[in-house]
Amino acid sequence: MVTPEYNRSTSGVLKNALDHLYAEWNNKAVGFVSYVVVGGARAAEQLRLICGAVQMAGVSQQVTLSLMTEFENYATLKPSDHSATALDTLLDQIVAWSTALAPLRAASRAAA
Repeated sequence: MVTPEYNRSTSGVLKNALDHLYAEWNNKAVGFVSYVVVGGARAAEQLRLICGAVQMAGVSQQVTLSLMTEFENYATLKPSDHSATALDTLLDQIVAWSTALAPLRAASRAAA
């Protein structure tokens, strides 16, 4: 999930989507990418807690992007080498956790 940071938290729109589609998120892996002028780490940590409450498994890798250094003209993502490597690691972890959670998702669907 990609989130901006608003008042030290995630956006209301994303929070509403998580609340509204609670069952659809269950037993899925999730990674966090946040952005704001200084990276948005507080928003990602808030989002990690919310996702845990809706039964999602957050991977350990987290990426914070600064609007000042990681975006060209505040619009086009141009990640640094460090951020690009972190994003690759995040995606690898999501794939691994998604694969591991697949049997749990199948069992939940069968029980429903």
